[in-house]
Amino acid sequence: MALLPLLCVVLLVAAVGAGAAATRATPPSREDAVAAARRHARLTAAAAWAVGLLCAAATGLAGGLSDQQEGITAVLVLLAFGIAHTAVLLAGELTWPRPDGALRRARLHRRGLLDSAPRWLLWADAVGLVLAAGTIAAGAATGDDDGRGITLSAADGLIHSGASPFAGWYYGRPAAWGLLALALMVVAALWAVAERSAVATDDDAVETALRHASAHRVLKGAGAVVLFVTGGLMAVSGNALHSAADSTVTSAAANDLVIGGAFSVLSVVGSGIGLLAAVVALAGLVVLVVPPPTVPADRPGAGVPARSW
Repeated sequence: MALLPLLCVVLLVAAVGAGAAATRATPPSREDAVAAARRHARLTAAAAWAVGLLCAAATGLAGGLSDQQEGITAVLVLLAFGIAHTAVLLAGELTWPRPDGALRRARLHRRGLLDSAPRWLLWADAVGLVLAAGTIAAGAATGDDDGRGITLSAADGLIHSGASPFAGWYYGRPAAWGLLALALMVVAALWAVAERSAVATDDDAVETALRHASAHRVLKGAGAVVLFVTGGLMAVSGNALHSAADSTVTSAAANDLVIGGAFSVLSVVGSGIGLLAAVVALAGLVVLVVPPPTVPADRPGAGVPARSW
């Protein structure tokens, strides 16, 4: 398995893209509070990427290099990045610049946990978690006793085959705990986004856009990780299922056409799971590169839109 080099390339490309977008020339805001908020958001986003990549690298260096250990390490590298990235964003929301001055304003507006979250990102994260849970549960139920492979056999026991690695409980358990920790961290970060102090500005669109951008950053990093982990687990399971079924199709058909047909169907199912895994991983890449909402940068209600990182 050559998953770790591939993960390093993906994270490096994503980091370069995020850095290039964040350093684009942005017109300054005429409102001090808005300028401070945007500056805080940029620094928090940069720190989240830096800490996330450091934690991912440390996890990769600490992991094993055997085929079995590399599979778990690849999952933990992604989860380490996602958890650390979200934790830094949470810290940034908790330290968001508070209103100052002799005169302060506050909006009497109750915000829910998901009010600022982009709906498409919520759906992407939710679908990723559901697919991950289903893949882990199916792997735990159908995998071998050691949780590392899968064995297929006919009812008479005369025809059987196995393949590994397979996303059984050996690989699914650390993935499940890591995804749970990431989900809890995301909920905490979204709560901080909803409860933080409003930016002192006369333009409600600026305040709304800043809050939407914060929720976008939280769901973007975590959602990409969830989809990458899910795609990886599905790819491993689909490939193992296809290999185990395909290796016995000929011999099974020679003994019993019904059994041979069943193994052929399982081979096709494995290939289908592998194709779906590629789609899920591609969705994770799309989530990772889509920028957050634009924020008016010059003056309330006008100005050239600029990215708020």
